[in-house]
Amino acid sequence: MRSNTESRDAKDDRQPAIRDAEAVIAFLDQIRNGLALQGVLLFGLEGLAPLWAGRGAAASPEVAALCRAVAGDRVRIVADLGAAPGPKRRDHPAVAGPPGCRFLATQPLGDGSGVLALVDDRPRRLSDAERRRFAGFADALACLAGALRTVTALRAALDEQGRALAHSRKIFDRASAAARIGVWECSLPDESLTWTDQVYAMFDLPRDAPLDRNRIVGCYTPLSRAALTAMRNQAIAERGGFSLDAEIVTPLGRRRWIRINAVVEAEDEAPVRIFGMKQDITEEKLLADRTRYLAEFDTLTGLSNRATFQARCADFDQSPPGRRPFAALLLVDLDGFKPVNDTLGHAAGDACLVEIATRLRTVCRDGDAVARIGGDEFAILLRTAPPGHAEETAGRLVAALQRPIAWGGRVFAVGASIGVAHAGRRSSAELFSAADAALYAAKGEGRGRFRVAAGDEPRGAEPLDAA
Repeated sequence: MRSNTESRDAKDDRQPAIRDAEAVIAFLDQIRNGLALQGVLLFGLEGLAPLWAGRGAAASPEVAALCRAVAGDRVRIVADLGAAPGPKRRDHPAVAGPPGCRFLATQPLGDGSGVLALVDDRPRRLSDAERRRFAGFADALACLAGALRTVTALRAALDEQGRALAHSRKIFDRASAAARIGVWECSLPDESLTWTDQVYAMFDLPRDAPLDRNRIVGCYTPLSRAALTAMRNQAIAERGGFSLDAEIVTPLGRRRWIRINAVVEAEDEAPVRIFGMKQDITEEKLLADRTRYLAEFDTLTGLSNRATFQARCADFDQSPPGRRPFAALLLVDLDGFKPVNDTLGHAAGDACLVEIATRLRTVCRDGDAVARIGGDEFAILLRTAPPGHAEETAGRLVAALQRPIAWGGRVFAVGASIGVAHAGRRSSAELFSAADAALYAAKGEGRGRFRVAAGDEPRGAEPLDAA
């Protein structure tokens, strides 16, 4: 990492072992802040006593004993020590008494030199991303521990030390490149930046490019820039840290997502620098977005799927009557769709469904939820429904969906029957049942029309037709 700290280090006459321990504790504190934990413990390192970053100057003997008891030769995660089977864990002094540990995760370092333990006073689970970060932290500490052992062993031989550090740097650079992780620092008095090579790569900048913070902040998208500014200012004011997933647009026009972990360092209670790690998570973000899309949307039509529709219904049931998220339900069932599939094939059927979805979105307003809930069945949740609006929308949909569709040099037509039900004081199940009954009434009366659920018609009026 390119920096100007060498002169400060030269004046530091503390014992090497003390400086080594403080460097490791600073890294542990980054882990603790990044995962919002009560404490992080590192033990079993050759030549170093157990190191603790958290509340209090050191881990209590009870906490240290619990970590050693749980640790093994692989990752161990106990989401809730208070609910662990058997009294061995529940009655442990670190769980039953202060500090009241409830969550514990241990990970042996990759080189077998020690164990990294995460401790919290509340039950929690680690997401897949957090598990990967946990393993990555352990690997980084293993590299750091190896480097510390190497430096300790070769302090008396300066020539060997130079070669060992060069080798360790190569390993660190390769590991950083593989994990797409870089280290950064910002001096707060003058806002000067110091980056490792991987951060330059994330921003598509040459390794010798001058770093102007205003220019760098300009690479963040407006939403990410606002979030970064707010969280950074709060961290500096509170002498704390933060973690943020942010989107950037590099000078070459590439869009990337980066995960920022930051910690503020203070001297004499005054913040002097902010530093941490940046990781390129673009592929992880794209995969997560794709997974979320597949879970929430119908891949053929782009409409919400049945699971999303059911989630909206659950939100409806949990809302008070005066603040419900939608006011009416329209169930749409296509008329004459099966002959299209049977005579023209499934490609024509798919094209038909895509066109139907386009017409549904065109007729409905922004804020209305349109979902495909079956093969040729659709549901529309109207955000608001002033008198007559649901019936007017149903009539427009019947007219829009009966227009001919051109595909592959052929022209064909389908129609739609629609059931309309107003929310009123119904539950979502009652609303769906009422709209479904109205839909079957429309089909029974000749199709190509809509019907309103019994009891929802204007007083003294017959159920409305599409005409």
